[in-house]
Amino acid sequence: MAKPTTQERRKQALRQRRAEEQREFDRVEAEYLYGDAVEALRSGDIPAADRFLKKALILDPSHAAAMERLAEIHDAAGHYAEALGYLQRVRKVETNPRAIYNIAILHRELGQAEKAVETMREFLSAIQGRREPEWQRLRSSAESFVKLIRPKPAREKPALPPVKSVVPAPLAPAPVPAVEILPEPPRATVQFFPTAAPAYANRGTLADYFLRRQWMELQMAQNFEDLLCLPSLHGVDAYSYQQETVRKVLRHFKGRALLADEVGLGKTIEACLVLKEYWMRGLVRKALVLTPPSLVSQWKGELIEKFGLPPVSPDGAEFRRDPPQFWKSAPLVVSSIAMARLDLHATSIAAVPWDMVIVDEAHCLKSRSSANWQLVDSLQKKFILMLTATPVENNLIELYNLITLLKPGLLATEPDFRKTYVTPGRPKAPRNPEQLRTMLGEVMIRNTRAAADVKLPRRIAASVPVTPSKTEEETYRRVSSFVAGRYRQPSGKQAPSGALDLMLRQAGSSPQALARSAAHALQEAKWVDAAGRRELEAIFDMAASVDESAKGIQLGKMLAARQSKTVVFTEFFPTLDHLRRVCEQHDVPYAFFNGELSRAEKDAAVAAFRDHARVLISTGAGGEGRNLQFADTIVNFDLPWNPMRIEQRVGRVHRIGQDHDVFVFNFCQTGSVEEQILRVLHDKINMFELVVGEMDAILGTLDDARDFAEIVMDLWISGSQTGDVAQSFEELARRLLDAKKHHIKVQELDEALFAHDFEV
Repeated sequence: MAKPTTQERRKQALRQRRAEEQREFDRVEAEYLYGDAVEALRSGDIPAADRFLKKALILDPSHAAAMERLAEIHDAAGHYAEALGYLQRVRKVETNPRAIYNIAILHRELGQAEKAVETMREFLSAIQGRREPEWQRLRSSAESFVKLIRPKPAREKPALPPVKSVVPAPLAPAPVPAVEILPEPPRATVQFFPTAAPAYANRGTLADYFLRRQWMELQMAQNFEDLLCLPSLHGVDAYSYQQETVRKVLRHFKGRALLADEVGLGKTIEACLVLKEYWMRGLVRKALVLTPPSLVSQWKGELIEKFGLPPVSPDGAEFRRDPPQFWKSAPLVVSSIAMARLDLHATSIAAVPWDMVIVDEAHCLKSRSSANWQLVDSLQKKFILMLTATPVENNLIELYNLITLLKPGLLATEPDFRKTYVTPGRPKAPRNPEQLRTMLGEVMIRNTRAAADVKLPRRIAASVPVTPSKTEEETYRRVSSFVAGRYRQPSGKQAPSGALDLMLRQAGSSPQALARSAAHALQEAKWVDAAGRRELEAIFDMAASVDESAKGIQLGKMLAARQSKTVVFTEFFPTLDHLRRVCEQHDVPYAFFNGELSRAEKDAAVAAFRDHARVLISTGAGGEGRNLQFADTIVNFDLPWNPMRIEQRVGRVHRIGQDHDVFVFNFCQTGSVEEQILRVLHDKINMFELVVGEMDAILGTLDDARDFAEIVMDLWISGSQTGDVAQSFEELARRLLDAKKHHIKVQELDEALFAHDFEV
């Protein structure tokens, strides 16, 4: 058997450490639940005490005190068998003479005299030589118990009459010794369960218990050496530099920090770790995350899937009913900063006392005259994290503005800052750089790829445009025309939000997905008039007539020719079924993954892919929370309209631990929206060659209140109306290319300014 590699040993050690941390956290939580049960018992709320104690045993199965209390509850209710079961569990985890004594009492209650006497003798043996008053009193009662409880003698078996039948008579049952129950020792002198206080309460009063619990909570809140949140995460590889970053933010920066890691090192993960840690310790109960519009869905997905924190956004019915109340009552909100800074909302948000505020792509706060800066400055915030890979873009005053939001007064006034730290005539060149670095060291962390030793193989991408069949081409044209004619219609005639762009995205995925979409619209859509229904019926008939899509045929040939482990992504369930048939037609062994599977089923699907299947066909859920670096090929059968979703898919395979070059094949139907998206992202700005995370920074400079998918939809519709779709997308390509060039220059400036002085 091959020896484990260093990396495997490290992973195993990390897993063991996380498991131990989880066990310790569970033990502490079990103690809290036990304390709650004690209080419930004292107040007479027996059902509540029972619930608390059983929860404590789930977290800590060896919690002997909880077992004893449950036995006491069941004994009082006359449930002697249940009480006996709990006490027998106590004996397995600790040596407890009191438990042995009470087991004997329960055996007698159940009519098991011989076991009762045998167990009580065992108790007497266990306390031999012990002279404490408690044991002296119980010894006297136990000795009386042994003398008084004795089995009755068995009666003689009567003689049987002669057997006349040839059929054997049934045998008489063996006699069972009857139990003679003599008067019970008074409970006043032999109390079932002399009351035992929790071990950590030192047998004190109720006030002592609560003081002790408060002390434990304060101790946990102040000691940030051990991160409590790590065992509760799902699909997160929290690397050592990220954990150290979190500890530094918690211990030294007191929750107010500028996270300025180079792109691709996981600033989002670090911020979420800080939030989760504070949340678990009870120090944060209301938080606001402000991001560029294109990152809202990504933040929500990360918080839900990986950190178990369910956020809300100002885009649902609850928000529309009462926006001020929404901001006030929602515990965790993820919002685009473009929406939050609107006058309609800014006042309401500023009136809320937030425990934590997180600002992603914080370079949008570099001007104090901007609405973004003024919004964040107006917020009531105990903790604040600002994330940006580029703390300085144009001049050092931008850095001053950022730090002032984190720690007002650290860099004095702006005139003082200019005089002390800015070289006259050279706004990007610091004066007294060592002193400036010392000051920034109080609020800023900047990890670099070199120090973190993050090295990844190449990522090689190719667009695969596929010419559709005549039917597919005509179907797509009719769908595009149907959508364009109803997009942004006057109120009352407009389709529900997302319905039209969803239909267009499904048309770009597969005829099967489009047929499902058209059928659903025919059944549910109240906004479709008679002419629209006729058009939808024609679209449905055309889509349903396509058995094999041109993209499916092309994919089948590719999978049959390649032997590498391949993940094929789609956004839609009908397309997923189509992909299954493609694999079966070409005898390609595959595993199947989607977000509706249980966790066990998902684990089994990934294991099947790793061990024997060549292909994993998956919905977008496979792009979240699962590490698939044992594969080396990705096929985007359809293309999300959000670049961050594409990056998430690629990141499942192209990540730390990947030893091979990763190939990314992006399928698209010619003449579709997806072809234009690929032309912009792949051909113009080479998105697939960027470092993971760079696309976030580039999109953040667009300063557009619309989501990227909404920008795409607007461009497609306007281009369709003018007859020049390519020209409409050319403007977006130019904007993104300018943003990329600016990003590269800023990176060079920040690297020169900060070098390696702010790493953990």
